[in-house]
Amino acid sequence: MASTTKTTANSDLDDAQDATSGALHAVIDQGRAVAEQLPSVDDAKAAFNAAQEQLDGLSDRGVIAAVGFSAGVTAGLFLAGAPRLILALSVIPFAVTLRSAFSRGVRLSRLVN
Repeated sequence: MASTTKTTANSDLDDAQDATSGALHAVIDQGRAVAEQLPSVDDAKAAFNAAQEQLDGLSDRGVIAAVGFSAGVTAGLFLAGAPRLILALSVIPFAVTLRSAFSRGVRLSRLVN
């Protein structure tokens, strides 16, 4: 009787391990499927570099206008009560254009006046 209980317990344990292993492989496969659909980091870097090249092609006045426009959009979203995620995303172009303006040597007084 004791050997029958051990055999049943071992088979139940094996079944549980097989089920867990199958579930783990299913989760891994689903994770890989999702990861294939997400844009890669290289794509994001390429997009950022392309945006930076476009900003570099602008005149100083164009960069100042881009800073003002992106600051206005961000402020408008903030005053309208946009969700935090949207605000965080709107700060990215503002930061990029501001960085470009400062790297050109544009003084803050020219940005404000």
